[in-house]
Amino acid sequence: MEDNEILQQIRRVREERARECHYDVHVMFERLRTETERLKAEGWQVVAPGPRAAVEADGVVREDPPNP
Repeated sequence: MEDNEILQQIRRVREERARECHYDVHVMFERLRTETERLKAEGWQVVAPGPRAAVEADGVVREDPPNP
């Protein structure tokens, strides 16, 4: 897969943030929670992601059927 400028920047920033947290996932998530609360306090609307698609055992991604 060919890297483009945007993917390179995303990977660079991701690596920088991980390094700042000493690659500790608990520290990364605590920072994320803190940043989210700060943004909410500033008036930003923070929304949860939508439902995720189910992944079958064969690796095929299928959307969940709509609820009647």
